[in-house]
Amino acid sequence: MGQIHQEQQQQNRRDIDRELEVLEVRIGELKVLYEQHFADILPQPPDKEHRELKMFIRRLLKAPFKNSQSRFKLRHLINRFQTYNTYWERVKKEREEGIYKKDLFKAELREKEAQYAQDAKTDRSKLERGLKDLYATYEDALRKVGANMSHVNYDAFKKTLIERAKELKKKHGAKKLNYKVIVKNGKVVIKAKAGN
Repeated sequence: MGQIHQEQQQQNRRDIDRELEVLEVRIGELKVLYEQHFADILPQPPDKEHRELKMFIRRLLKAPFKNSQSRFKLRHLINRFQTYNTYWERVKKEREEGIYKKDLFKAELREKEAQYAQDAKTDRSKLERGLKDLYATYEDALRKVGANMSHVNYDAFKKTLIERAKELKKKHGAKKLNYKVIVKNGKVVIKAKAGN
């Protein structure tokens, strides 16, 4: 019974990850359609696609997101969509008022995209990605040894790991720590090693 439940959870997670990939693609496609409309390639704004995407986002917001990684990605994609949305609404208004300048819109959009790329490279997001990868490995190892998963969650894992890292850095004076998930005598442990 537990095995079936675990498999169902993994399947749900894969389904949600696929849905998030679809959302990312659809946001990109809608952005291109708006750019084509603002460049007078498309005579009408992509209102139908816009409505459909909003409905898709509403449906995803109601989905049972079990892990924080998926929730984080969904929030990030919604923020991106809302930023674009603000631009699109403003440009539509400027076009109606006859004060729209194409190059300015594109420059601002490029600036926003560059900011997104920069944010994704920050130390914080790198750390977050590393923690999430480590947690996924830890979760998989626990499943393989048949451990009880009821107490396992990302937020508690992250908190414990950060506290342990502070202690180890203080004790050994290490600036950087590398972590590894190890299965020893049927138990899953996380080994920390000083890095450079």
